[in-house]
Amino acid sequence: MNKITLSTLYIMITTLTINANIFEEIKTSGYLRTAYEIHAVEKSDTFKDGAIGGKLHIETGTYEGISLGTSFYTSNALGSDDNQGLVPFRGEVANSYTILGEAYIQGMWGNTLVKVGRQEIDTPFAQADDIGMVPNTFEAYILQNSDIPNTTLFLGQIQKMAGVDAEVVDAFTPVNGDNHMQVIGATYEGLENLTLSAWYYRMKDAKIDSIAYMEANYETEHYSIGLQVAKQGYTTGKDATVFGITASTQYAPLGFTLSASYNKTWHNAAFSGFGGGPFFANSEYLIPDNAGVAGEQSNIGIAWDAATIGVDNLNISLNHAILKNQAKQKATETDLVLGYTLGKHFETHLIASNIKGKHVGEDDARHMRVFLNYSF
Repeated sequence: MNKITLSTLYIMITTLTINANIFEEIKTSGYLRTAYEIHAVEKSDTFKDGAIGGKLHIETGTYEGISLGTSFYTSNALGSDDNQGLVPFRGEVANSYTILGEAYIQGMWGNTLVKVGRQEIDTPFAQADDIGMVPNTFEAYILQNSDIPNTTLFLGQIQKMAGVDAEVVDAFTPVNGDNHMQVIGATYEGLENLTLSAWYYRMKDAKIDSIAYMEANYETEHYSIGLQVAKQGYTTGKDATVFGITASTQYAPLGFTLSASYNKTWHNAAFSGFGGGPFFANSEYLIPDNAGVAGEQSNIGIAWDAATIGVDNLNISLNHAILKNQAKQKATETDLVLGYTLGKHFETHLIASNIKGKHVGEDDARHMRVFLNYSF
């Protein structure tokens, strides 16, 4: 396939404009975001950072099923510290930056969607992972189809990436060089309460050149259970196998949800791909990748919906994760998350974490992030 360029998109836009005035029904949406975080490393330094920014999304009307979309993301630094030890609020090229994170043309014909250009994507190993100021976005060719009852098929080529988990936060850089990454996936929801999905990622000549992934989730009003398995091919050394299980139960009268998750890796290290990754036992910062070759991670948690005492839209959760590496050395993370929604537009959340990560190559530190979002 030819590389996606903005000049190619410009030609497409010009052609559409000549044929129809699709700009008569422009829709806008997005959010404003203010954030602050502090990362206090034990027996060392404390790093602080703040930013203000957001997203402006613009989408046209349709002509013969075709529409255009674009999103500008911006993060503007507050203060004088840097990204060290933090979820990056700042760019690599510039402290404060604005990036054209989405610029796509899409066509919807019946049950088939074709989308070309920069875009947000939600797949197990390539996803937005919106944990900072600017999420991950990708330059990609995407095709989705749902002609088969209860089934969604996904086919894509992912070429470049920018955002919070990217190699360069504020510029699009190639995913796997000139070979890029090819993705195929299927999701089936034809059985009551059960969702099944299977995915395959191909990255020719990369250190990890393939990922096969399957997931099953069964969910009712009162409980849920999930299973997952990933086979990750290494070009040198043994392939990694990652198994996961998760379960939760709710007690609605008091608003409590209890959960437990576990991941185990065999033969090599887990790889979460391009985003936060799909692994059930993930915590806010430590994930099965951190446990290395033949590692494991467990995570137990409790969540509470304060609507049971008359405080609507307030949710509080507490989670504790334990990682063990091949040498059985432990790392832990405890996360307290508070979220509150005010009306239709305002939302705020706080994430406070106590991390003991030295045995898996991370800091022993206390970390806090606070966000205030206004959506429109």
